[in-house]
This record gives sequence, C-alpha cells and structure tokens, in this order.
Amino acid sequence: MIPRQRLDIGLFDILLGIGYCFWPGSRTRTQQGLGNLWSSSSDTVVCLAERSGFDLILDALDLPRGSEILISAMNIRSMFEVIERHGLVAVPIDLDMATLAMKREELDRAVNKNTKAILFAQLFGSRLPMDEVIEFAREHNLFVFEDCAQSFAGDKYTGHVESDVTMVSFGPIKTCSTIMGGILRFKDHDLAKEVARRQEDLPLHSRWNYLFWLLHFAKLKTLSARSLFTVVMWIAHRLGVQDKKLNDAVRVFGGADEVKKFRRKPSYPMLALLEHRLKNFDAASIEQRNAAARTIIDRLPLFLRRPGEDAPVHNHWIFPVEVSDPVGLMKHLRTLGFDSINGYGSFIIPEPPLGFEDFLALEARNMMENVLYLPVHTGVSESELIRLAEAISDFEHASRYTAEHPVSAPNTQPTRDGHDTGSVAERSN
Repeated sequence: MIPRQRLDIGLFDILLGIGYCFWPGSRTRTQQGLGNLWSSSSDTVVCLAERSGFDLILDALDLPRGSEILISAMNIRSMFEVIERHGLVAVPIDLDMATLAMKREELDRAVNKNTKAILFAQLFGSRLPMDEVIEFAREHNLFVFEDCAQSFAGDKYTGHVESDVTMVSFGPIKTCSTIMGGILRFKDHDLAKEVARRQEDLPLHSRWNYLFWLLHFAKLKTLSARSLFTVVMWIAHRLGVQDKKLNDAVRVFGGADEVKKFRRKPSYPMLALLEHRLKNFDAASIEQRNAAARTIIDRLPLFLRRPGEDAPVHNHWIFPVEVSDPVGLMKHLRTLGFDSINGYGSFIIPEPPLGFEDFLALEARNMMENVLYLPVHTGVSESELIRLAEAISDFEHASRYTAEHPVSAPNTQPTRDGHDTGSVAERSN
C-alpha cells in the first residue's frame, strides 16, 4: 500500500542527528549561524517549535486580557490554545477556499477596538501574497503574524517585508523536517531580541529527548517502506485501530503537559541538524513534488475542487481534494493499494467565541467536511499517479451519475385484496 504522505527526512539525516546528540557543540554559535543563514542573526530566532515561538511572542507583546486576534479559521488546535492561554480571544475568519485568503467582508465585520493582531496562515503548502492583509492591518494598527508553517519551499522566502513576524515550522511531517524546530523572522529587531532573551530563560530541551524522537522516526521511516507499511496497515485495521491513533504516532508535542513540552529552548543537536538540512536542502525536490501533483491534477474531473487551487504558489506539502463521498472513496482506494484519510487531518475550525456567534466559517467548514487527503508525493510513480487519478475519476463520475439518475424503488403498493403488486417484471411471471 502506498502511504498517504512521505516523511521529508531521510535515514541519513536521522543518523546525523543521532550523532549530534553525542557531540558537545555550541548552541549559541549554531543559533547565530542559523539566523544568518535564514536572514540575519539580529532579526531571527530559532525555537523548539513554531508554537513555542508563537507563545514567546504573545508573552513579549503582553496584550491586555480579552484582546482579540483575527485568525484564519483553519489551523492546528494548539495555535488556538496558545492564544487562549494568554487570556486572548481568537476570532476565526472564514476563507475563500479557492485561494485560502481570509474573506475581506468577514475581516471588516470582525475588527473593533479590542482587535490587536491578525494571524494569516499560508495553508496546505500554498502561498498567497500578503499585500491585502498588510493593507488591512495598517488601516487598523494591527500586529501581523504570517504563519508559514506549511509553506517552506527552499526558495529563500522569509515572509513579507511588512509582516511583523513570519513563523515557519520544521516539525514531524513538514518539508525539510527536523522532527521539531521553528524559525521566527521579525520586522522589529528589538522585539526579536526580547523574544530571544525570554527563550533563554526557558529550561533547555533535553538532547536525550531529541534522541528518543530521532529513534522513533527512524522506526516510522522504516515502517513507511511499502511492503512493511502494507503489513502495518493490515494489522491496524484488523485490530480496529483508528486513523487518529496512527496520526498520533507523529505528534511530538501532543497529549498531557503539552505546554510544558514545548516551553523549552532548543538543544544543540536539533539546531545542528536544522542548520545541516537548510544548507543542503534541494529545492528541486519541490519541483518534483509539484510535477507529481500536476500529473494527477491534469487527470482529475474538472468539477472536483481543491483547497487553495487558485493560489499562485504551491509546494503541495499535502494534497487535499473535495469529493462526493470521502469515506466511500477512501475505502475504495485502499482496496486498490492507496492509503488516504478524510476530514480535517491535524486542522480544526473552532467554534466562534462569545460575541462572534455568527462567525461560523461556513465555506471552510462545508468544504473540509468532504475533503480527502490523497497520496500524491515523490514516492509515487507517474503510472501509479495516473491509476490513482483514473480510480478517483471513475468513482466520482459514478457517484454523480447515481445522484442525477436515482433508481426508483419498486412499486410495492398493496392491492385491494392485500397482496403486494411487486414490480412489473414480477407481475408478468
């Protein structure tokens, strides 16, 4: 069976990270080197995770309790939870699902005197120009978070020059993964310095905990080989293991004491591996991934929609498609050897807060209810991608035909003598 996603970290990188765990390198020197590699050591802070950095920024901004942050309606759960932990209110803004832009009319309705910031998420590996968000933020004097957790493409993009902070993740399933790690790039160098100072006051993340996760992902990388993955999936489904349990295997900071886990400053081994990976990242891998995506896009029915399909830049980190029957198609594809998963994945669309009850993010919510994530990556051959596209096309055309030509139920009205009339064919026999 073909896995739905390919971990973007090789066994060589994992072995190198394991080696760093036993090497007494300098955190400070490596962190400065990473800053200069990314942008500048004066405007860049490297964190244990993107959410760690987000937490530190909110701590440094010290916004009044009850302040509101306008946020793209869809993100990982912990980003909303970090906002709430600081006594702030996350106001989810519906998205134009064709571009994944925040709807301007929703922003205009939501902004008020309590609004202090806006967080725009570049979702699903797509990237939109930030100009409209920046213009809106400047009109209302808002702090701008540009969340690029999912959009790293190795093309030197470090965020819009007017974004107050740009946040990038190198977590477990991200592009150029180092299993954990995040980079923040600030417009205000003084704020960068303050966030870095606060991070240094945090406990040091244990290099031995990092070693544990490297070994864990070495195991997952091995099990993702097709033959082994097929056996694992067969056993999992025979035992009734839910997809959520399988997803939890790649979550580093989830579960109990999540805040305690990510409120740490990064250790030398993680910093060293991230520096190595960024220096050696092959941007051609993004083009190969995009070529795989184009192979299937060109063969899917035109009536199928994809979140962010009209965004100008993509790295196709994941490949979601809106389908008629996500559960039915998921089961069908698994019989053909393609793993997939339906629903929101690691994302959530939160319920609106008090006072914003009508901010239901209906367009985002309605589309995500019918999304299926497909195994479209560089580990799938062109012929397999064509076979996948054909299977989806056949399923969707059959579903559409059935919806447009419902089969009438047999006429089973009883006769006056109480007997079933049955169908015409039955009555002629």
